[in-house]
Amino acid sequence: MSTDEQQRAALDQDDIDSPRGRLLAGIADLVDTFTAETSEVQQKAAEERAALLHAVAAEYGPERTADEITLAEAGRIRRAYKLVEEATPRLIVEAHEREGKSATEIATTLGCSPSYASRVLREHRATAGE
Repeated sequence: MSTDEQQRAALDQDDIDSPRGRLLAGIADLVDTFTAETSEVQQKAAEERAALLHAVAAEYGPERTADEITLAEAGRIRRAYKLVEEATPRLIVEAHEREGKSATEIATTLGCSPSYASRVLREHRATAGE
């Protein structure tokens, strides 16, 4: 139950029939609508980013060389790179916690150094312990 729903439930029938009660109920409905629409927008944006990453990964295998890349392709790759860089710490923590992978195993999969993966895990433990 959302906070708005809790507040609505706390209003007794007399409050709902009052101008103040109707105003509060209307505001709560608006907040619920805004929250739902915001979640939909965020979900759509996440799906678009995922589609970009998959498209880039499918097109640019290790056999491609830098000489073959066009300006438009470079832009797509850079955008995808930024998304991956932003997600990398979360992915490291998830691989360690959910799959039990070591920092070395994670680093091998991601193509980063084991010390970077270890640092991310250390920082996560320090933050989680606060």
